[in-house]
Amino acid sequence: MADPIELTPDYYLSNFHALVDFVMARYANLLSDAERFFYDQFRGLTPDSQRLYVRLLSRKGVPSSRGALFRQHKLRYSEIADLTAAVDELIAIELLQRNPSLPLAEILPLFTKSELFASSPEPLPKSLKRPDLEHALLELDCAQIRRTLIREEPCLAVQAAEHFETFKLLFFGNLNQDLTDYVLRDLGLFRYEQYPLEQAQLPFQSRAQIEQHLCYYDCLREAECALTAGVDEITTLAARLPAGIEGDSTLHRRLDRLRLTLARQLERLDALGDADHLYRQCSHPPARERRARIAVATGDTTTALALCADILAAPHHEAERAFAESFGYRTAKKTGCTDGWMAPRRHRAPAETVALPQTPERVETIAANHLVHQAPGNQCFYVENSLFNGVLGLFIWDILFAPVPGAFFNPFQMAPSDFRTPDFYPQRRAAFEQRLAALDRDELNEYVWRHYREKWGIANPLVHWEALPESLLSLALERISTEHWRALFRRLLSDIAHHRSGLPDLILFPAAGGFELVEVKGPGDRLQQNQQRWLTYFAQHQIPHRVLHVEWQP
Repeated sequence: MADPIELTPDYYLSNFHALVDFVMARYANLLSDAERFFYDQFRGLTPDSQRLYVRLLSRKGVPSSRGALFRQHKLRYSEIADLTAAVDELIAIELLQRNPSLPLAEILPLFTKSELFASSPEPLPKSLKRPDLEHALLELDCAQIRRTLIREEPCLAVQAAEHFETFKLLFFGNLNQDLTDYVLRDLGLFRYEQYPLEQAQLPFQSRAQIEQHLCYYDCLREAECALTAGVDEITTLAARLPAGIEGDSTLHRRLDRLRLTLARQLERLDALGDADHLYRQCSHPPARERRARIAVATGDTTTALALCADILAAPHHEAERAFAESFGYRTAKKTGCTDGWMAPRRHRAPAETVALPQTPERVETIAANHLVHQAPGNQCFYVENSLFNGVLGLFIWDILFAPVPGAFFNPFQMAPSDFRTPDFYPQRRAAFEQRLAALDRDELNEYVWRHYREKWGIANPLVHWEALPESLLSLALERISTEHWRALFRRLLSDIAHHRSGLPDLILFPAAGGFELVEVKGPGDRLQQNQQRWLTYFAQHQIPHRVLHVEWQP
């Protein structure tokens, strides 16, 4: 991890420059005339004006129809020498607007309750709560109240923020991140892998693609209101969603996620036909599951069973397959004909129950100490999800950060953008298959130890550095066979979003050799479904495992 450094007072301006310059250098041909003009205007400002504009862009402000609102007299920034001059320069080129013409309702939130009471042309009860106070003022002489509020207190509206939204989208790939990412880098909290960002690999390749992403985020902002409004508002919003761009799997996933949310609310509102219509437009889980449930709810068991059969023929992940097996069998059983449907079988993992004295330590630590003391020379580590994910991350480090088209938006990603998606493995299938096919102990050791020493401290979504001491890594690489590593890697890679969790708590290295994975369950604790699926997989591949149930001694 990099050594922390002291940030300059206007560190945010350097970060802003880096962001907009990055976008201009790579996407200038995809920007609109207004967006390029915005960039040129900003770059031509004096440093103080640039600092003030970035400060205001980064703050929330009071939302209004003319941009985020701020009270000029409330602005205090030690690094801005002449704030008044900065405001005037920004107003002159229309990046700020002073006292914009706005309905009084949009101005009132800028002021305190005491200021609002003072602005009233007639006395109002001091017991009024803020919503009631604002309502009372709106029923009085709005023009007089407005003049009173802004007479000595000019308000400023930030302009052209929508252009910066486009820059943010192109840099981060979304509108959820902000310049904080830079701060974490500058403070030394994160170090990032270096990967190429050439034009051919960039995620955005057309203006139409940008417009569709921006349209998606507009719809996402409106979704909360639509979800609480009713069926008509939800279906209207769904109809406004963009169609998607061929080859843009990121946009496709986001649209699916929003459609699934809208459809699920339609289900709750008993608009099952509208919900089913939306689910049909989704290609990601749980769309087929929800359609099967809707079909049963409407008495159409034939469609429900057909959907379950479709899932079993091509499941997206194990959880979806488990649903189809269980729901399909239950549905077929209700029809009185279970031909072709079998009751799901659950693997019963080897289990042991021990009574141990309760101490302030966590139950996994108590269990690990118990296993260590069972025989001289035993070693036991609390690893949960860190060991196998970490070794995989070290083994495939170069593939993970390979320049796959659309995987990296900017230099500050700890993972490719498709890492937690169904596209992650297929996009790199050839490289993964070649690596796994050639896997032997020497190669595994070579990749893991080289990356462990060369990449220490660099952010990797699979590697938790502090949880991988050399002693643990050495034992794991020595004791676990390449066949078992290959089986573990294959399951992790097949659905990394779901399979990277649910792994056993402990790994035991008996003095006599070998290893064993131990899932610890304290009093009242039960196996979760993802844990059960891992235990079933261990049984299929002869990976030593058991469940250790801990009870407290009286």
